[in-house]
Amino acid sequence: MKKIALALALTGFAMAPAYAGDLEGHCEAYAEENGTDASGCACLAETADADATEELLAVAAPEDLEGLSDDAKAAIEACFPAA
Repeated sequence: MKKIALALALTGFAMAPAYAGDLEGHCEAYAEENGTDASGCACLAETADADATEELLAVAAPEDLEGLSDDAKAAIEACFPAA
């Protein structure tokens, strides 16, 4: 059982950079679709932890931002201080 847990953890760790890249691309697409600033997207991909990244990847419209966790909102505030 420990080997399975370790394998799952390593798989998640190995996929983290790709996941961050997905967030950056998602952020840029969101910004383009909603006419907002995309300058903080790279920062957001680097700053958001795995849970916040998962939440942020689910954002499709401005009203989705209201239901984000404090961690996800903190990542946004760090990278988009004027938001």
